[in-house]
Amino acid sequence: MKRNKPKFSFQGLLRNNKFIFLLSVLISVCLWVAMSFGAESGTTRTITDIPISISLSKEAEDSGLQIFSGNDETASVTVSGNRVGLGSVTKDDIIVTAQTANAINTVGTFTLSLSPSKVNPASDFTITSQPSPSVITVYVDYFREKTFNIVDNVVYQVENNYYAATTLSSTTVTISGPQSEIAKIDTVSVADKLEGTINSDKHLNLPIKLYDSSGYEVSSNLLTMSVENVDADITVLPEKTVNLQPTFKNKPSGFNIENGAISVNPSSILIAGPQSAVDDINFINLDQIDFSSLTNEKMTFDVNVILPKDCRNLSNKNTAKVTLDFSNLTSKTFTVTDFSVKGLESGYTSKVSTQKLDVTVIGPESQISDLSDSDVKAIIDTSSADGKTGSVSMPVSISISGADGCWAYGTYDANLTISKKT
Repeated sequence: MKRNKPKFSFQGLLRNNKFIFLLSVLISVCLWVAMSFGAESGTTRTITDIPISISLSKEAEDSGLQIFSGNDETASVTVSGNRVGLGSVTKDDIIVTAQTANAINTVGTFTLSLSPSKVNPASDFTITSQPSPSVITVYVDYFREKTFNIVDNVVYQVENNYYAATTLSSTTVTISGPQSEIAKIDTVSVADKLEGTINSDKHLNLPIKLYDSSGYEVSSNLLTMSVENVDADITVLPEKTVNLQPTFKNKPSGFNIENGAISVNPSSILIAGPQSAVDDINFINLDQIDFSSLTNEKMTFDVNVILPKDCRNLSNKNTAKVTLDFSNLTSKTFTVTDFSVKGLESGYTSKVSTQKLDVTVIGPESQISDLSDSDVKAIIDTSSADGKTGSVSMPVSISISGADGCWAYGTYDANLTISKKT
């Protein structure tokens, strides 16, 4: 028996749950695809914080011109396209260019139009607006760098019998930037004013300020400084007035300088230092005066002040005049023939070539009159020979017997021959 084929029925499909499910899925996918890949003009988005490209010509840059303001600005643009494509667009996909920047060849302020473009022309989106802002202002100048001294304008008042000084952590600052702005700077300083009086150390951290020749502050917005803040340390120390005391080298053990024979000008100075140090200081020594330079006359010497460690000389007197009046003493010349040698290295021998020396002796007349040539001896110091051999000249010290208040005036040398022992 021949069977009849079943007839296709659309109404039957509509009553088939499986068909209805598959049809629903297919319609949903089609709708999603249609919405996602619809016309580009259908979806827009604003891209922000796009860096602005500003390029001077190579000739301008070679001449030293630089852009000092406006080069850190950003812009925004509106783009359109399909929803999927726009979701991946970032500021790195767009470039905003300052037009005619490469035509700048002089110093000045310039207003430049901005133009947007795609980094990759094939990218699947369209730029639909001009940049915001549409123009940008830039300042162009020559670069300059200069170092300035930092002036200390910290004002304060210290208590009586105290001294204070300010020390800056940096005394200079190097400033770089537009040439015209650098040229405005006349003075660089740090400033503050402390209320009341102080008797202890203070620490301040102060900003550096720039001023022109009229005293008006110069803006540092376009400038770069090697340091922007400076530590100002105020050291406060107690003061004390102390006498200056002469000291001597090669002074005869029995010679006493009588009152009126010596004077010091100034006789005292004002110092400041740590309390523990100042309490222990009763006088300040002067540099030594060598008795070999003193004769029986009135003499004046400029002698250095030897300041104790950690102390400051507030009188600003670094030398003192020491006057010695030995005009009441006597001088006499003696012929020295007695020579001895000291300081010779082991393994060496010496033979004195000098036969005699005429030595001037200074001292009280009562002692000078009792001296004879045999009381004056020469001692040759070979400690500076340093392995030398042959005929050499060496310094001589003079020894005086029986006259502890006398000394030899001047410097002396003697010749001797040094040989290695065989």
